[in-house]
Amino acid sequence: MQKISLDSMGDVLDAKDIAGILGIGYTKALKLIRFSGMNFIQIGRVYKVSKQNFIDWLNCSKPIIIDMD
Repeated sequence: MQKISLDSMGDVLDAKDIAGILGIGYTKALKLIRFSGMNFIQIGRVYKVSKQNFIDWLNCSKPIIIDMD
């Protein structure tokens, strides 16, 4: 999977965007959004995260361990 630059994204990200940014699969990105403590909104079956919220979550000063298996 090819990584995507965060600068090229809009103000709202979805699981596909996050998967591309982090270089992970779509399913793992969905789990990450739902179970990592990241703030999100759910519209039907679609999860949306503000880009600034994602950046803040990514720059968290404490380690985050998420078991994806």
